[in-house]
Amino acid sequence: MSATHSVRAYSMGAMILHWLIAALILTQLAMGFLMSRVESVPDTLRFGMFQWHKTFGIAVLTLTIARIAWRLFHTPPAHAPMTRAERAAASIVHALFYALMLVVPLTGWLLVSASSTGIPTLLFLSDTLVWPHLPIPASMRATVEAASENAHVILAYGFGLLLVLHVAGALKHSVIDRMPSFSRMIPFGWLRRMPSSAIGVLVSVVLALCFIGGGLLISRTGGTTSVNAADLGSTEASPSGWVIDKTKSALTYTINFSGTPTAGTIGKWDAFIEFDPDNLGAAKARIVIDAASIDFDNSFVRPNIGGDDGLQTATHPLVEVVLDHFETAGEAYYGKGNVLVRGVTVPVSVPFTMQRDGAGRAIVAGTAELDRLALGLGLQNDGKGEWLDKVIRVAFKLEATPSGPMS
Repeated sequence: MSATHSVRAYSMGAMILHWLIAALILTQLAMGFLMSRVESVPDTLRFGMFQWHKTFGIAVLTLTIARIAWRLFHTPPAHAPMTRAERAAASIVHALFYALMLVVPLTGWLLVSASSTGIPTLLFLSDTLVWPHLPIPASMRATVEAASENAHVILAYGFGLLLVLHVAGALKHSVIDRMPSFSRMIPFGWLRRMPSSAIGVLVSVVLALCFIGGGLLISRTGGTTSVNAADLGSTEASPSGWVIDKTKSALTYTINFSGTPTAGTIGKWDAFIEFDPDNLGAAKARIVIDAASIDFDNSFVRPNIGGDDGLQTATHPLVEVVLDHFETAGEAYYGKGNVLVRGVTVPVSVPFTMQRDGAGRAIVAGTAELDRLALGLGLQNDGKGEWLDKVIRVAFKLEATPSGPMS
């Protein structure tokens, strides 16, 4: 009886960190199981689930840093009476837990940093909480990605095994030995808790904040900047028939991302148009777009737009659309031609309408659909269209006046 009463509970800080980390680890294991069977997860949930998995992984790493600091300033309570073998096994399991709480999140961080997709990690799905990638040389990324993925999966299974051993040991002590075990880590009960030190609280909090704050600061100061898609906002004369009023004109596009239509903008462009409804045989149009001005309203996709798996703006600064065949379709029209993106040319058909007022001013509105995979866009990141749809839906509205007499 005296041995039982001599057992003390952990300090309150240790209890809080223990249960927070435990809840996150159990959630991570469940999410990891689902992610390994991603085809069973609805499209609208897949991408968010991966991002929450990364968020919780960074949370585990942050809390583990705080837990280690807490341990340095707070001696854990003595074990309840047990055999030497049991004491050694308990020490080994605890040491392995600390190792895995560091290594498993780190291998996950390595994995996303080395991944060819380059998708950023937004903590809590917030654009303002971008977590940085680890600096990995391009020549080593494929090797690091494969090794870290294997290690992450294997060690996650090891985590699960350790949890079983940990709970089994606690049950054995509580049920069979009739000694306090679970109650040592429960914040209520009759066991006296170990005291907490102010310096331990301060150091644990400061280290955790330094880690998470430092990561966010590095990302903010050295991370990817979004594309500037500022409109030219000017009215320029087209030398080939029309004056386009860009203040009243727009080119936009949408792509379904994780099942949700997501908008994009096209900032800098010029249109050179010759079009007379009574002389379609002579009609032609050429639209030139500054590829670097193309933006997308999604923080996961945006950093990849101009890269090797995107528009390759460094080597292909322009996107061009040339329409050289026009025909009527009832009260509407079709323009047919080609679009050139990152050196790849594909045919395009553009249905549009044209309305003119008494002064000759024209309002032209239309749409077009492009196959991003045919253009080589996002093949590496999402070549199956699991998150980012294969179809790019372009929409335009142009207001213009003829620069010369029309027939």
